[in-house]
Amino acid sequence: MRRYFLTTAALLCSQAQAQHLLYPIDTVAIHDSDAALAYVQSRYLHTESLALRYTRQSLLGSHYNFVQQDALDRPCEGAIVVTTDQHGQLYRVFNTLLDETANCALNQPLPPRPHTLLTPPEGERVQTAMTVFDPDPRTATGRALEAGHANVDEVVIPAEAYQRVTGVEVTRKDGQLYLANDRVMAVDITDITDLALGPQQGLVSVADSEGFAFTRQDAAFRDVNAFYHLDHSLQYLESLGFRGELAVFHAPLKIDAQGQSTNNSTYLTDAGILAMGVGGVPDSEDADVVLHEFGHAINYQLVPDWKGGDSEAIGEGFGDYWAGAYSFWGQRDRSERFELDVFANWDGAVGALKSRRSLNDQEARYYPEMEYRAHVSVFGTLGDQLWSTPLFQTLKQAEAVYGEAAFDEFNRVVLEGMAGMGFGMKMNDLARSTVDAAQRLYPQKSYASWLAGRFRHHGILRDAVVLDQAASALAVTDNNQTQLSVALVNASEQTLAAFRAELAIPALNWHQVVAADHLAAGAISRVNELIRIPQALQCGESIALTADISVTADPAQQTQSSQQQLSFSYGVPVLSQPLQQLNQALPDARQINGGGKILLGEALFALSVPEDAASVSHDFGIQLSVSHTRFSDLKVVIRTPSGRSFSLLDYQAYPLTDKSYTFTLSNTPALAQLQGEPMAGNWVLEVTDRVTGQSGQLRSWGIGAVTGFDCGETDSAAKPEDKPTADNTTQPDKPSASGGGSLGLFSLLFGAVMALLRRRQSNVDNK
Repeated sequence: MRRYFLTTAALLCSQAQAQHLLYPIDTVAIHDSDAALAYVQSRYLHTESLALRYTRQSLLGSHYNFVQQDALDRPCEGAIVVTTDQHGQLYRVFNTLLDETANCALNQPLPPRPHTLLTPPEGERVQTAMTVFDPDPRTATGRALEAGHANVDEVVIPAEAYQRVTGVEVTRKDGQLYLANDRVMAVDITDITDLALGPQQGLVSVADSEGFAFTRQDAAFRDVNAFYHLDHSLQYLESLGFRGELAVFHAPLKIDAQGQSTNNSTYLTDAGILAMGVGGVPDSEDADVVLHEFGHAINYQLVPDWKGGDSEAIGEGFGDYWAGAYSFWGQRDRSERFELDVFANWDGAVGALKSRRSLNDQEARYYPEMEYRAHVSVFGTLGDQLWSTPLFQTLKQAEAVYGEAAFDEFNRVVLEGMAGMGFGMKMNDLARSTVDAAQRLYPQKSYASWLAGRFRHHGILRDAVVLDQAASALAVTDNNQTQLSVALVNASEQTLAAFRAELAIPALNWHQVVAADHLAAGAISRVNELIRIPQALQCGESIALTADISVTADPAQQTQSSQQQLSFSYGVPVLSQPLQQLNQALPDARQINGGGKILLGEALFALSVPEDAASVSHDFGIQLSVSHTRFSDLKVVIRTPSGRSFSLLDYQAYPLTDKSYTFTLSNTPALAQLQGEPMAGNWVLEVTDRVTGQSGQLRSWGIGAVTGFDCGETDSAAKPEDKPTADNTTQPDKPSASGGGSLGLFSLLFGAVMALLRRRQSNVDNK
């Protein structure tokens, strides 16, 4: 079997996985930092040495950030941030305080490294014209231009790739125009510590009577292009409402468009300078990279102690999102949008050093016990893409529903979500804050629910108590009854003060309330009940179980509510083809090379369907029965005889350890893409485990037409399209000589080839 490796380079969180974002029941009035400090010290332990680090205002209120100090009055890692609403009422608290500060790790700001700059002279502000890439030559033209060239200088840039922009504010001094205004300043770093300094281009200027009409053959084009996009994005930030007292930046942001000789750009937090790299494709030629680095500057201005926890990966993901949102805006009127889900379309796609990141990584999953660093893969998930994907995909959904207005509204939500965070933030903290900002800013729109759904898909947000089922079918017993078996699981990592769940199955005229106090992490409340089947219910009918769940994590905190739903079929579906009964262990992923790499656990299972089988139709079904102690480790893909594939389980978390499910078009609409496929031939089930330490078993699987439902001896076996008759359950066809069994040679080769075609390991951009 083919070997496939993943690098896992993340740290286990040092802090306990307690909830950092708290919503107190008492909403006292707090109008200044003194009142905020008094509130914290009256209610939280280990706060005697608190000192105010900074205060910030945002669209929805004020944020007072305090830090603990050691015996020498030095700031410790950790923070507590008190957030009030626009009326000065306490709204929430972000808390990553330490239990003791005697020997705490310090969180002191770095002193500015020694450096010297050439800066534009003071003068009057005037407007001029510039020639730029907007956002880059490939996106501007809507096509790939590189034609396989490894040397970027050999790529021919057509005239339509350039755009002339007017009304750009610059500085005029002694008849010369310089790249500077009240928002941004183009500088040249002439000397700096600990930086691979780029070329000394000096200050770019032109005569007053001229514009900045350079092309990429001119080194000055890099400064002009970067200046324009940075200035444009700063103006946009102000247009969203972040101006005046709410301004994110209070001085011109400095940028050296040729600041580093390497193929890397960075925001120097100590010096407050964007230093762009010139290796490979000069980064300043691609607005994506300029705006990505600007995203880091936004992070540190909104949250000056942007450190610890998952902050590095979040910052990378936000930068990718901010760049992608601008590129999306530029293509909003196009009928065909070019590489919309790609970051660094030009810089990462051309030349010898090719590396781009995705804004649509649907397989990315979050593991809260890990810390996500910049550009690091954690169990097969790149943290940068894990954060950018739910943001960008929600923006696309918002634009599709609400049109152009969604860009400004959703960008406000993303920015406001970051306000009030502090040292040690985790992705689940920021996700809750962002959903909260969406609900408060735009309660009449669906941004909050869309964001929550996508965060849940990636495992970033998880309900504290989760409703789960072991089987998707309700088997029927004697006396026309069904055995309902569901569970409510404390899926959080802390003890809950209380929870209450109101369960209802309207089709069975059944409801029940389940409640518990002091629910330990991982505790399970099971519901096992015999329910009589109403006579009007038809065999094979779909049944929904709804649950309204309220959770109290702590008596002093507000209750959290969620609505969850499970779907069942009345009766066990029967397929036209026999199931494979395997009861076979699934290989677990394992660490190799001293723990630096992970070898995926992979298994292929083949199923041969006779030639006389019909094509996949509306009654198609896939049955899967699997057990695993951590389902989020697993990806299960089924491959058709023609080579097409469909994901059944996609690294999704389920709290129970057993899952028996029949996937049909009614509960899995995406299966419709397989309609018309020939059923005859070799089907392959591919199971991949990408996380070490937990194991499982594949009990059985199969495919076929759903010919009926087993509703017990006292009822009928319904065909999918018919009402019940007096006949018993339709029996599956007898297995043919080629059906079932272990993986044959042909199927092994087929599955391996298809797996190789599917797997492509993408390079990670180092921006």
